[in-house]
Amino acid sequence: MNRWGTWRFCCIALIALTFAGGLACPVGPASASEAKMMLTGLFGSDPKAPDFELPDLDGNKIALSKYKGNRPVLFYFWATWCPHCMAAKPAIMSIRKDIPESNLEILAINVGGGDSIERLKKFRQGHPMPYPLLYDGDQKVCRAYQVQGIPLFVLVDKEGKVLYRANELPRNVKELLKLK
Repeated sequence: MNRWGTWRFCCIALIALTFAGGLACPVGPASASEAKMMLTGLFGSDPKAPDFELPDLDGNKIALSKYKGNRPVLFYFWATWCPHCMAAKPAIMSIRKDIPESNLEILAINVGGGDSIERLKKFRQGHPMPYPLLYDGDQKVCRAYQVQGIPLFVLVDKEGKVLYRANELPRNVKELLKLK
């Protein structure tokens, strides 16, 4: 398939996914109370983050439970082909510069649709990230967190409670985590 054919195929696939409900426009909650209502609806009255284990690009298994009791985690559900995901990278890098790894782990979870481990390794060479890149090839974690649009950001405190879940980064990560 030539470049034009590949490009055309990708566009058609994205349109089909959008209409099939596989992708959604990045829209975040309008207010803190709306965000709390969304979390309660998704995770119940005690919004605990479902545990998972995913491989990073070097084959190491990373489990959410590794961070429980240790430090909060920000999940960044994304894909290489998603323009909104790429547009969010500078803001995520700013969070990483502002909040050290000892106070917040960032996990970039690739949603698996349209990407492969090999493609992610090539992507990483041109786009290094100072946080682990995980691959959800079978999309079990995406289903557990009800990912319907990307990017999706989920902030979990060190006790495993979901503090924030939206298609845009929280503007007040330090405040949500009660960091100074």
